[in-house]
Amino acid sequence: MRAVIVEVPGYRLAEPLGAGATGVVYAANRLSDGRSVAVKVVHPELVDPQYRDRLRREARLAAAVEHPGLVRVHAVGGEGDQAWLVMDRLSGPDLQRLLDEGGPLPVDRAVAMLAEVAAAVDAMHAAGVIHRDLKPANIILDGDRPTVADFGVARQLASLESSTGMDLSGGAAWLRSGTPSGPSLGAMAGTVAYMAPEQWRGDPVSAATDVYALGGTLFSLLTGRRPFDRRTLPELAYAVAMLPPPAPSEYGVPAAFDQVVRTAMAKEPADRYPTAGAFAQALRAAAAGDVAPVVVKQRGWTRRRIGKWVAIAAPVLVIGGVTATILAQGNQQPTQLTVCAQDATVRDAPRSRTVIATVHHGDRLTPISPRDGAAWVHVRLPDGRSGWSLTDYVRHQC
Repeated sequence: MRAVIVEVPGYRLAEPLGAGATGVVYAANRLSDGRSVAVKVVHPELVDPQYRDRLRREARLAAAVEHPGLVRVHAVGGEGDQAWLVMDRLSGPDLQRLLDEGGPLPVDRAVAMLAEVAAAVDAMHAAGVIHRDLKPANIILDGDRPTVADFGVARQLASLESSTGMDLSGGAAWLRSGTPSGPSLGAMAGTVAYMAPEQWRGDPVSAATDVYALGGTLFSLLTGRRPFDRRTLPELAYAVAMLPPPAPSEYGVPAAFDQVVRTAMAKEPADRYPTAGAFAQALRAAAAGDVAPVVVKQRGWTRRRIGKWVAIAAPVLVIGGVTATILAQGNQQPTQLTVCAQDATVRDAPRSRTVIATVHHGDRLTPISPRDGAAWVHVRLPDGRSGWSLTDYVRHQC
């Protein structure tokens, strides 16, 4: 864990309970009465006067909301490059730990939990606070009740660099080396996997940003996988910018939930559910099998819209050596696949690091077997060798 200050006036800090993109959470006791609490110490590099003022303002707003699904904030403080806040200490695990240890949740349990979470998020939105970092790791069980933590703590993300916590200015070796794989997501994936497109672009966030994260969290609870699960940052940036939201039904989940995820994770904020409460209603309706068609505005691929997605994908993809084009699946299904990316790799197995060939835009490959989920396809090369390629990069039509 990253080194941070370990003295907070009025509190005795003990062992770290966890660390994330914004700070380290410690078990602590309040000296005045011995009460057991949790103290989050924000990473110093994120702290400036503007951030500290916003943290205090949002903590006051959060404290004014009485909802059993929200972790209460008791105090906020700090000077210079220090910022910390004192919260309820909960004994239960977070939902990411449940997924890591036990796999996907039963549908009825996932629906019940996330509907409660959405109600808590809706209450906080009504108070004018946006979470910005909603994900399974920030939903903690208090007994059997899911409780949302870290509301208003995550810094508003102004760039891809600040959002990922990576040094993209030249300090990262993968930038200088030009390796095509780019950086491995690793622990960083727990945050960026649930980030809405507007956060990647550095645009202002809104309640719709949290609705997107609710959709991604629903997908994870139902399938045990992260949305757009990719090994590298360039691959993830491309998926968020260009690919349709993932479908839970591809992993054996009832198809009614596909529409909920698809609407919540729409690329444009205006195309998502208008509130977290509306998301919860749609979620319960899907569980009951009572799903009315949702009419979503279909936005054409105008030059302006293409430019917005290129603003996300192009810098990351070019840096990572994976310059990609917009892919479109046609109604015709030719027997051969075409490489639609500038360059793509063929590997000896799905998600393997062993590359057996590099193919280029326009090359033709022959599909051998059905896709592994929606991510990989088994192909035969023109020289007779076979391997696996990401379906993002090889399609029936480009």
